Amino acid sequence: MKFMKIILCMLLMVGLIFSLTSCIPGFSVDKDGNMKIKGEDGDIEIGKAKWNVTKMYGLDAPKAKLESYVSSEDGTIYIFSEMKEKDAEEYINKIKAEGFTYSSVTVDDYSYTGTNKDGKTISFTYDSDSEGGTITAVQGEKPDEDDENGAVIGGKDKEWYSDKMGGLPDPGVAVVAYWTVDGDTAYTLEKMDNHLEYVEEIKSCGFTVDPSVLEADDTYIYTASNEDGDIVTFSSSEEAATITFEKND
Repeated sequence: MKFMKIILCMLLMVGLIFSLTSCIPGFSVDKDGNMKIKGEDGDIEIGKAKWNVTKMYGLDAPKAKLESYVSSEDGTIYIFSEMKEKDAEEYINKIKAEGFTYSSVTVDDYSYTGTNKDGKTISFTYDSDSEGGTITAVQGEKPDEDDENGAVIGGKDKEWYSDKMGGLPDPGVAVVAYWTVDGDTAYTLEKMDNHLEYVEEIKSCGFTVDPSVLEADDTYIYTASNEDGDIVTFSSSEEAATITFEKND
């Protein structure tokens, strides 16, 4: 995993710097071999990983081997290994159960980022091949109530949510990705062979106000509103289809 390799390289570089500058004031090492660097903007701790529930916003340690960590006033990151795939899935569910569901992003099943009502954010990444990954905790801004939505990119957990799409029915083709923010939702789908039939379904759901049709090369685009002012934009090409629903505020 590229991100984990970057973190490991950073740790090795810091270790090298420390070996050359250990006599400089501001550097200290505790009895466990962990290094603390004092700075004007706060302290940074780097070393062997011992799970800190407080710094990780109440989350329990994962079922994995904790390799190392970096912690500062801005946040904490743990690097782990030897985690089973089922444990990674369970840990993501645990993160969600603890309320980290605002402005969430899921990428390829096992990379998840979510924020809680207080603005605390947890980011979890996992690679099933190496059985390793990272868990990061940072403090951000408090989300709005409408931000309890998110995005799903890749992976197998992709569903069609008709209630978020103005009542539009399931197109019946595989979902590649979707996101939903502040009442607006967009889906990317695999190629749709019967796109004109689906346009009729869009119309039957009331999206017939100020319709617009654009055809260029192999791309077909239909846009229309309903009586509430909500807008649907549907696009179909030889490669993929997209459907966007915009809620009228």
